[in-house]
Amino acid sequence: MSSEPHRLHVAAAIDEAVRALADVAVPLLIGLVAGGTRSSFSAILFGLLGVGAAAAIGITRWRATTYRISDRALHFRSGVFSPDETVVPLDRVQAVDTIAGPIQRLFGVSGLQVQTPGAGEHAEVMLSALSDAQARELRAALGHPDQEEQAAHRRRRLTMAGLLVTALTAPQLGVVLPVVGGVFGLLQNGLAGESETLARSVDTVHEVVLIALALLGAAWALSFLGAVVAFSGFEIQRDDERLRIRRGLLQRRAVSVPVARVDGAQIVESALRRPFGLVTLRLEVTSLGGRETVERTLFPLLPRRDVEPFLATFLPELSGPLALQQRPPERARRRYVMRPVLAALAVSAILIGIVPAAWPAAPVLVALAVALGLDAFAAAGLRLDPDDRRVVLRARHRAARITLVARRRRLQQLGVSRTILQRRADLATVSVTVARGTRLAVRHVDPPLVDRFLVVLDPRA
Repeated sequence: MSSEPHRLHVAAAIDEAVRALADVAVPLLIGLVAGGTRSSFSAILFGLLGVGAAAAIGITRWRATTYRISDRALHFRSGVFSPDETVVPLDRVQAVDTIAGPIQRLFGVSGLQVQTPGAGEHAEVMLSALSDAQARELRAALGHPDQEEQAAHRRRRLTMAGLLVTALTAPQLGVVLPVVGGVFGLLQNGLAGESETLARSVDTVHEVVLIALALLGAAWALSFLGAVVAFSGFEIQRDDERLRIRRGLLQRRAVSVPVARVDGAQIVESALRRPFGLVTLRLEVTSLGGRETVERTLFPLLPRRDVEPFLATFLPELSGPLALQQRPPERARRRYVMRPVLAALAVSAILIGIVPAAWPAAPVLVALAVALGLDAFAAAGLRLDPDDRRVVLRARHRAARITLVARRRRLQQLGVSRTILQRRADLATVSVTVARGTRLAVRHVDPPLVDRFLVVLDPRA
């Protein structure tokens, strides 16, 4: 690639204009409202002035943005009045991700994000619009060429049926329900005008149940749409040193994950997917510029029986048997049951105190707590093989059964803890921590297993 400065594709000017228009949206809206009270001509004039100003800002920013490649670094220059130049050494480039939003897709171009270790929550350099030739040439110059020709067995796509099942069973209700409930709270507080009377008129159990079902349905619908937007077109591909993951409906993202940075993987069996033998695979990755919380999905939906072959194909560094070898002793069973039962009794007491007629719910809650405790006991365990390069832990966290497969040499922390009650029962909790603080613990194991845990994973102990 020539060392001369290059400009981005002209689509970048439109992208910048849209961003500028979003920045002036509030004052523009005020101007439109104020102008509209006088005449429609004033409102149209304010709107045209706002669009014209955004277009001028976009073109100015586009003309002030350039990039070039020298023998040792990528040079990125941006800014109008006080230009900034970012210099990224080529040997510091860890990944080059592709992003194609609605504007880029309209013009048939794409954006590139240049990632470096420890870059924080944002990419080191963001090139918002490049032609296919520019993107291909730049990726090659940065040492991350396109790898389109791969063997079929090294690529897997999420089918349309898989996408629909993923969306229907997406475990997002815990995030969406508070939002929908907050909207109902606003209605109840009278912030939506005439809805106050309707919200305050709810006083029967039948109406409460109907509202709860309506909130649940709304949350489910929002979760369904969010999952479709996020995982549409999901595809994973493995080359020699990297995983390449593409996904997204409105904004297509192509993320490159160096395998050397992968500390482990989580196999998540949520309450909705587990009865059907389905799991979600998530990555545990060290230092990928804030993408750990955004791009951690290794594959959104997979039959449980396919997990071992999938890892053998795409992450052989983590492949191997997943069956547990060591489990908590039988005497720990009642301790797994005790905590949820006590919580159920407390909730039942509060519920009966508020609504005495709701006493039939108490035995149901206790029975459910016993089932959850027994399930947590059945799930808990480890796989510790001195000759294995991995460690496998399984535990139930909230409503999901999680299996963590981690590289032994990449563990950040080993933990052994004992509460007062555990000391009296001669039991302990063991845990491992990987990546950016992800921790999984197995409770109520006996001393021989604690000793084996420490010796196998940390011989110095």
